[in-house]
Amino acid sequence: MQAQTITIVGMDRTGVSIAKAIKASSAGLNIIGHDRYRDLAERVRDELGAIDKAEWNLVKAAAAADILVLSVPLAELHTSLQAIGDELKPHALVLDMSVLKGLSQKWADQFLTHGHYVGVMPVLAASYLNDGRNEPEAATADLFKNSIFCLMPSPNAAPQAVDTAVDFGRLLGAVPYFVDPMEYDSLVQGVETLPGLAAAALFGALQKSTGWRDMLRFANSSFALATQPLQYGTDITSLALHDKAVTLRWLDALLEELVDLRRLILEGDREMIDLTLGQLLIQRERWIKERGRNEWTEDNDRELGQLSVSNQFLGGWLSGKLGRDKRNG
Repeated sequence: MQAQTITIVGMDRTGVSIAKAIKASSAGLNIIGHDRYRDLAERVRDELGAIDKAEWNLVKAAAAADILVLSVPLAELHTSLQAIGDELKPHALVLDMSVLKGLSQKWADQFLTHGHYVGVMPVLAASYLNDGRNEPEAATADLFKNSIFCLMPSPNAAPQAVDTAVDFGRLLGAVPYFVDPMEYDSLVQGVETLPGLAAAALFGALQKSTGWRDMLRFANSSFALATQPLQYGTDITSLALHDKAVTLRWLDALLEELVDLRRLILEGDREMIDLTLGQLLIQRERWIKERGRNEWTEDNDRELGQLSVSNQFLGGWLSGKLGRDKRNG
């Protein structure tokens, strides 16, 4: 089977790591990279060698794709889908990695006249959970290895296209995990929205201190990692306002925890503070170990068999679709 084309829109750590994983697979696939910052895509091509071509024009990049990966903020996703909706190949598989899946699927249904949309989210491997970096230079082929690959297909996506999306996740070294888009959006409120708002509150509280400039001299990784979610910008706003009632419940829960800690500190109860922090540390370490084992997903026993990576990855369906598209063209 001849090499086919994958276009990755968004040259952040996620996008570049996906490109590196594809390169490492020796699947023989042509990788086009696009970013709204043209020089970034060129740097990923020339210095990191993760992509074969840097295409500055979004529409051209998307139109060339047999598989289109969208690794962009939610606000950028809306305009991107609107721009490329009529330009995709009929067989194109669109893998959207934006933060809110229900809303993204709604936009896809509205703007995509061609292709097959699948909302996805690759989850970081346990070994990178404490990393905190997001620049393309931190990209690595095993960023999602032995983790899960969340899949939320559009009802309009062909079953064979969904199978190809599953194999895409396996190419990254991840295990497929199907979840309802609305359920995903609800669950992500706790693990994405709350850290983003907590980071904003922490940075804001310290920034307003009279000793702020002096504190900057001593701020270390604990402060940098705690406030790192601020880099996700308007996505935090979108998450917070997506379901205000849920966001407010999480904020109330966080405030209750802070109030309890404040009370223990006011009382000077070292034993209870140590006990509380110790119990939380045990739970956190248990979570990290569970993530490393990755034993909570089903469908772990499917083997790739003896087919080549590219044939197994793209599948006979895509090969047949490509042939029909060429004949009809």
